[in-house]
Amino acid sequence: MPSKSDTSSKTHPSFNALRSFEATARLGSVTSAAAELCVTPSAVSHQIHKLEDCLGRSLLGFINGKLQLSDWGATLLPGLTDGFTHIREAVDLLEHHEEYSSLTVVLRPFFASHWLSPRLLRFWDSHPDIGLRMQYMLESSESGYGSADVSIEWHRFRREDANCVKLVPGFLTTFCSPSLTAPNGPISRPEDLVGQTLYHESDDNLWREWLTLAGVPDLVPRQSIFLDDGTIRLQAAIEGHGVDMSVKSFLKHELENNLLVAPFDDVQLEGYYFLIHHTNPISSNAQTFQDWLLDQIALDNNDSTNSHS
Repeated sequence: MPSKSDTSSKTHPSFNALRSFEATARLGSVTSAAAELCVTPSAVSHQIHKLEDCLGRSLLGFINGKLQLSDWGATLLPGLTDGFTHIREAVDLLEHHEEYSSLTVVLRPFFASHWLSPRLLRFWDSHPDIGLRMQYMLESSESGYGSADVSIEWHRFRREDANCVKLVPGFLTTFCSPSLTAPNGPISRPEDLVGQTLYHESDDNLWREWLTLAGVPDLVPRQSIFLDDGTIRLQAAIEGHGVDMSVKSFLKHELENNLLVAPFDDVQLEGYYFLIHHTNPISSNAQTFQDWLLDQIALDNNDSTNSHS
């Protein structure tokens, strides 16, 4: 166990180094990061090298001219992005003199990026008086709720709680890159998963259920990797490193562009996304957000019905 003197003398990364890495990783380019930070690209690169030296780990690199995060970089990025977002929000509060009420929503990054984010502009346009604050929950634990007004969560079965409102189906099935193959050709049978890497969230319970439903309850994959962030799991699957389990309705872009295929589309685990209220009574802002979500879902359903009529 380190002594107090060891801990106090430890060199911590500088703010500029952390900010340079976060901007580069988020934007995917040193040049873009430099433009955002109003410095030169060489200054950004220098700060990233300083951060890597301080941490003793490689955080990012370039493959065929494309920026790639290392495992350490992918671990560091979400916390930094969240932290700098909070800083920007705090400054914005000081810069705006008008009073407005806030609503804190806790949710998983995958749902935020694949369902909520494309629709958020409509909420801001309709409710400019509500300061919507989103916090990512990277662990499936109630300890991540903090001071949240509401959370958006995935649950295996329907919930009937008074403080819980069902939003959209989240049935799970398996996805992989079309480049991923079995020894005898494309992955086409559940048995083909025996030679593959399977991506899990926090445990293997869902995969065990899916394999049982697929008729191969005793199948042992080549490897199991546990990644709590669904966005990272999905990217690994797109790159052909393994097989992920996800919600098909959220992956329209990836499927239409042949980045992913669903080899066992007929085998799905039931699941739903719910809006859960954490204040009693429900605040007016939380009620407004709930009504807006349900309106968006109804609008999506109408568009889907019209497109098939």
